Amino acid sequence: MDATVKPAARGISMPKNHPFADRWNHNSQQYPRVAELIADCPLVLDVGCGEGTLARYLAEQGHQVVGIDPDSRVLPDDGENTHFMIGDATGLPFADDSFDAVVAVMVLHQTRLELALVEMRRVLRPGGLLVDVGYARNKGIGERLRSAADIPGDLVARIGATRWEPDTIKMDALQGWSETRDAIQGILPGASWERISGWRYLSVWRHP
Repeated sequence: MDATVKPAARGISMPKNHPFADRWNHNSQQYPRVAELIADCPLVLDVGCGEGTLARYLAEQGHQVVGIDPDSRVLPDDGENTHFMIGDATGLPFADDSFDAVVAVMVLHQTRLELALVEMRRVLRPGGLLVDVGYARNKGIGERLRSAADIPGDLVARIGATRWEPDTIKMDALQGWSETRDAIQGILPGASWERISGWRYLSVWRHP
């Protein structure tokens, strides 16, 4: 990963200090970290934006955000610095080099991962960031043990939080953690990849 990309410090974000304490789930838990990573990226594409919570949050931080999702039921109306549209991750309706950052949260396991990554890479400007938060299926004892290690931290992180689940499409992952990592790094050479809290991974790639 480019040395200028500095992930947030590891650890548990306590809900009482978290901007999504009243809308807490394993995705919103990571939204501040996503925002920190793309702080210097003016124009952002949120792939698989769902009902727009992340997109609106990024807009509040000063970004111009385009959200795209195939589920018309949940797409919100446009708002200040946000524009939402129907579309699919495997065929993004944008020209090459259109965005300073592309973010995707819990998207790749629900689509054709390789095609989606190629499309997100295509619309990203040179020097831009691709930030992907996702999860995978436990395959093998090592992956099961690693996922079990998330349980204590998750119990602590929920203290004082209000559980929230938006009405968005949810699918189980088919690929394992190492399979997902290898697929991402095969298409995005040099991408970082790490397991983070809440049974998620974080991958960051800077377009050369």
